[in-house]
Amino acid sequence: MCVLAFLGVFRAAAQPSAYEGKTIVDVQFPNGQPLDPADLARVQPLKPGQPLRSEDVAHAIDGLFGTGLFSDIAVEAEPSGNGVIVRFVTTHALFLGGVTVQGRVLESPNKAQIEGAGQFSLGTPFHEAEVQTALSSMRRLFDSNGLYEAQIDPSVERDNDSQQIFLTFHVKTGKRAKYEMPAINGAAKLPDATILRATGWRLPIIHWWRHVSSTRTRGGVQGVLNKYGKQDRLLASVELKKLDYDAQRRRVRPNLDIDAGPKVEVTSVETKVSHRVLKRYVPVFQEHTVDDDLLNTGRVNLREYFQSQGYYDATVDFRVQPVQNDVETIQYSISRGMRYKLVRLTITGNNYFDTESLRERMFMQPAGLLILRHGRYSEAFQRKDEENITNLYNANGFREAKVTSSVAPVTSGKPGSIGVTMHIDEGRQWLVDDFSIQGVTQFKLDELPPRASAAGQPFAEVNIANDRDSLLTYYYTHGFPKVAFKAAWQPIEPGHVRVVYNITEGEREFVRDVLINGLHTTRQSLVKKKITLKPGDPLSPVEETDIQKSLYDLGVFAAVETAIENPDGDTTHKNVIYHLEEANRYTFSIGFGLELAQFGTPNSSNLSSPGGTFGVSPLGSLSVSRLNFLGLGHTVTFQGAYSSIEKRASLTYLLPHLGGVENRSLTYSLLFDNTLNVRTFASKREEVSIQLSQKFNKSLTGQFQFSYRNVSVSDVIIPVLLIPQFLESVRIGMLSANLTQDRRDNPLNPHHGMYNTVNIGVSAKYFGSQRSFARALVRNATYYSLGKNWVLARQTQFGVIVPFSPPAGVDAQESVPLPERFYAGGADSLRAFPFNQAGPRDTGAPLVPDGPSSEATGFPLGGNALFINNVELRFPFLGQNIQGVIFHDMGNVYSSLSDISFRFHQNNPQDFNYMVHAVGFGIRYRTPVGPIRADIAYSINPPSYIGFSGTPAELLNCNPNKPLNQLPAYCTPSPQSISHYQFFFSIGQTF
Repeated sequence: MCVLAFLGVFRAAAQPSAYEGKTIVDVQFPNGQPLDPADLARVQPLKPGQPLRSEDVAHAIDGLFGTGLFSDIAVEAEPSGNGVIVRFVTTHALFLGGVTVQGRVLESPNKAQIEGAGQFSLGTPFHEAEVQTALSSMRRLFDSNGLYEAQIDPSVERDNDSQQIFLTFHVKTGKRAKYEMPAINGAAKLPDATILRATGWRLPIIHWWRHVSSTRTRGGVQGVLNKYGKQDRLLASVELKKLDYDAQRRRVRPNLDIDAGPKVEVTSVETKVSHRVLKRYVPVFQEHTVDDDLLNTGRVNLREYFQSQGYYDATVDFRVQPVQNDVETIQYSISRGMRYKLVRLTITGNNYFDTESLRERMFMQPAGLLILRHGRYSEAFQRKDEENITNLYNANGFREAKVTSSVAPVTSGKPGSIGVTMHIDEGRQWLVDDFSIQGVTQFKLDELPPRASAAGQPFAEVNIANDRDSLLTYYYTHGFPKVAFKAAWQPIEPGHVRVVYNITEGEREFVRDVLINGLHTTRQSLVKKKITLKPGDPLSPVEETDIQKSLYDLGVFAAVETAIENPDGDTTHKNVIYHLEEANRYTFSIGFGLELAQFGTPNSSNLSSPGGTFGVSPLGSLSVSRLNFLGLGHTVTFQGAYSSIEKRASLTYLLPHLGGVENRSLTYSLLFDNTLNVRTFASKREEVSIQLSQKFNKSLTGQFQFSYRNVSVSDVIIPVLLIPQFLESVRIGMLSANLTQDRRDNPLNPHHGMYNTVNIGVSAKYFGSQRSFARALVRNATYYSLGKNWVLARQTQFGVIVPFSPPAGVDAQESVPLPERFYAGGADSLRAFPFNQAGPRDTGAPLVPDGPSSEATGFPLGGNALFINNVELRFPFLGQNIQGVIFHDMGNVYSSLSDISFRFHQNNPQDFNYMVHAVGFGIRYRTPVGPIRADIAYSINPPSYIGFSGTPAELLNCNPNKPLNQLPAYCTPSPQSISHYQFFFSIGQTF
């Protein structure tokens, strides 16, 4: 057949037989050829200088067709001197390089759903008929979503150089139809209005019909089923027969066939069981149908439920009563028997594994003090534990291991106390005596990944399976997609085996080129930095998907598709395709919230509450981001927050992957912040900064920052601070570094590991700063698991600010601006105090140098040193989701490093440099975003201080040089103190 094909397309003046045996002068491809030279040499045997033979031409045609890169091949011959020129006149095959949907397309359907409806496969051969098939599927998709007027206009773009076709579907969705009153057929047994409300196809109260979408249509049918389910009509059926569309009115009428069926009443006899428990464990409620399989499953579930409650002898049976008065009754007969308590779980016969390692793999658990009051036991758990331990021994070479367990009463305990004894007969351990790998020609054996099966190692089938996976992955990664693996083993003597792996490597495949499609805004250079596959590299599916992941990590693409072009073609050099869909460049988010707390908001009209007052603060936030700025993957973000406590606006410019390094970024920032979280003053900050971030390894991250800011205070309500030098804005230039080491197992709720941070900064005149000081803040937190569910967590924080070169006439410690000092107190630091209430307070000071002193107000001033230590014991409290915490906090904010003291008692109302302690109890409720927590703390030795009950103007009239009887009544000092009791409510662990 090949010869006939050759003769039929051989075009020359002479008879074809006249060229047989002629010397080939040249082999030409007038239309070009897409094959790599290595593939061409392999599939096309005709070479210049060799005689022309018809069978070689046939083989060439078959070989070229086999590559899949040609849709048509014709061979022509032309005499040249004493030889012949052979020409392959070809038509190249085309492959799908990408599918794009353009137009204003929102949800229902979105672009991904529209593309998916076409069922195109990237990199596969393209056929014109596929477009029409895709159009039909897309139109059905639009119709099901009420877009009956949608227009879809396909366009095809060809790239002959890469043999790719790019399909673009231009979509105009038109107006979406609305529902109207459905046609209801069958035995509904419910009023039409009730069924309509269950569908959700019409808005309640205002009675506006909703727009049609496939999700809403399915939800409406399910809503009707749920309505019947709530009425215990579990046998109800609701079928959407069709959707009738009225084009003139742009309305859709759903046609529903409904059979309500009888009510199904599931009850229990002998033992009372709540309807909630029955609905949870009898699956007829979830499946909305009744059959013997589901009822039997419910029987098993209920038996295991009662066994988990300590009724280990519980028996459950069921019977179905005939339908009477439109009700089908299912009765579960439950005999609980005596209630037991699993008080002891014993494991015997284990030598290879320690008991603790085995207990970690078991479901059964003895009763605890606060949880599992009756232990955890059931026959299913017993069988599962036997199976798990048997599998563990098998995986470690104990092929003959047997695990049995028995249950017996514990005579020394209370009535109903039982113990479970699990006995392990380990048997002998099988070992690999001889191991070999055959068929490896492309690699050295020591280059292959380590094998679990090796001479001297335990023998187990699971090890062979693991080796198979690792070896095949290694070969796939290095370009061997057709590699095959076979393993065989045979006993040498009892307990000793010989293992042989046989690998058939197959032909190696390489990358011919990497084709990137779909870029419009993004620069090619940004993407190419992520393409680690180069022409000539082994074709690695693993590396191909790693590149896909790294492209997603850029954060600028909504979709990244990758495929091998012509995957089934007989070539060893293939193109890799990446089709990219750029994400929307702008993202917006708006948030609203409410804060309830004891706020320290400055109030210039009243000085009577230095510790703050309870209040409510509405909160609004706005975030706008411009992704992929300049097509370089950079991000510009504006963030704003507004509340009665804080007004904040920031503009950042982020350069990720700086210098092509994956975990390095550079950020430029502008910040304005006006915060009123300290009772004493409002803090205003205007800042510009640059920060270099580097992730050194999995646990260690560093940030290096230079910031230049203007800090000032306003709403100052302490007269001593009316001295101009405290009101003037201060320019701060600071170079700082922050290192973070995170080795916690779970950052949201850690059970073991550690968390360390070190922040060091220097502000000095040579940085353009008007104040000079060095600042350091160190934090160390560790977590220890005590048993299976108890955690001991501790945290220590130490901070110090060391001023130097103070301005003339200003004390060194006072030269540190108020907003730059340390503040502490609150749910996340020191629970002995309300928010930011720890540390030094206003005790009165000269109004002017050598002048009279003001009255003390007791308002917090912050400090230049900090020491806090927190210890928490976290334990199960109620069920699996509620955790209890007992805690002890100690520490304070101090005037300076030399003032840090561990004294327990306050010497006088002017002494704040001592250690304050608090103990308390908290509750944590586990949620997907972290635990919700509530803490109540008792401050053992809170500070007392002298306050003032009047206004700032009145305070100025209280001259302490005058006799007390000549001063107004409001000048009488007001002794105050921090409350012994503090309450906090927040989200997340304290540390």
